[in-house]
Amino acid sequence: MGLLLLANALPRFGGPLAGVLCDRVQTRRLMMRCELASALVIGVLALALPPLPALTALVAVAGTLATLRNPAGRSLVPVLVDPADRAPANALFGLARTLTLTVGPGLGGLLGAAPGGARTALAVDAVTFVVSALLLARLPAIAPARDPAAGTGVWAEAADGLRHVAGSRQLRLLVLSLFLLVAFAAVDNVALVFLTGDELHADPAGYGLAASAFGVGMLLASLACTRLARGRSPVALLIAAVVATGAGTLINGLAPVLAVVIAAQLIAGAGNAVENIGYDTVVQDLVPRPYLGRVFGTIATAAQLGSAFAYTLGSLLVGLAGARVTFVLAGAGTFAVLLLLVPALGSHTRGDAPA
Repeated sequence: MGLLLLANALPRFGGPLAGVLCDRVQTRRLMMRCELASALVIGVLALALPPLPALTALVAVAGTLATLRNPAGRSLVPVLVDPADRAPANALFGLARTLTLTVGPGLGGLLGAAPGGARTALAVDAVTFVVSALLLARLPAIAPARDPAAGTGVWAEAADGLRHVAGSRQLRLLVLSLFLLVAFAAVDNVALVFLTGDELHADPAGYGLAASAFGVGMLLASLACTRLARGRSPVALLIAAVVATGAGTLINGLAPVLAVVIAAQLIAGAGNAVENIGYDTVVQDLVPRPYLGRVFGTIATAAQLGSAFAYTLGSLLVGLAGARVTFVLAGAGTFAVLLLLVPALGSHTRGDAPA
């Protein structure tokens, strides 16, 4: 299982390279082809149930296709909606992602227990990618962000995208702050089970309630922002979200009973959802369209690196100091990120020129 998770995760470190393709080809066509290719990969899995080496390779291909899809979808939002509607549109994206994370595993488990077992679950999964491609076909044909004929090579264009991020103080600090936020906030994936079990003496059902509360918070916040975020400053949303995430994480470390942990997880989950909305909207406001795919690819890689750092650091901290101290340090670190974000976004304007 660890090998398969690694195979799925490793391609996601190639976000800047994936962003090159998103910027130089027609986005609708790219996303449709990714969905159909994903349907093919999952279909092969359903038919063959291959041995571990082949399974690992196919999972890596599926991870690569997901890495391409992610920046492509986010870079379409400013093309399809007016500036005032970007935050609600990003909230809809967040709502869809949260539903995927909350409904998908449970549905997969039910299908896996049905007649046909894993084959049935994988076959249904393959069909969903085909349905997604059919839905994407209804989008208008949008010209590539950059002239494909003007390409200078994948590596050169990826380096150009990284230089664009490095040359803008606001983008630099956004990428760094996202890495740090994920590195601090994601320690709950390691520490929560020890907090509920060792510190609060809750049974596995108590851990399940606390873990699911985070997803419920994300779901409710995403749903609320589809209406409430319209016309609001994405900077204000982002700062409020970081405060909520930090508060929820800190309260976890101080919680005397499981009920307080569940409430804190709801707060932290809501903060995490609004963070995603705020980051996406601020980037869409700041970055010219020819660079959007590469910038979103870079941001996705920063988040992936933050997760890897969180799992490593969280494991060490829980082992050395316990779950409570780990949550308190993570919450304090989350608040400290505001020292980067507030100065960086204080002069937030659309199309801020690189420094």
